[in-house]
Amino acid sequence: WRRTGCSSLLVTHDVEEALFMSNRVIVLSERPATVKADIPIDLPFPRHRGDPRLAELRREILGLLGLDADW
Repeated sequence: WRRTGCSSLLVTHDVEEALFMSNRVIVLSERPATVKADIPIDLPFPRHRGDPRLAELRREILGLLGLDADW
């Protein structure tokens, strides 16, 4: 997608995968699904799993999902 400029949609339940691969993460609520948050990921590629900003974003998204206390 970076080479051709086309848009791609990735649906995942893996927060780290979404952060590692995306320019934007949309967090949905439980059924019926509504948009809880639209989070731009403004980090350059390639990304590194140890990046502190990725850890911040992960905590933010897990909090939106109600999982912050469990993770």
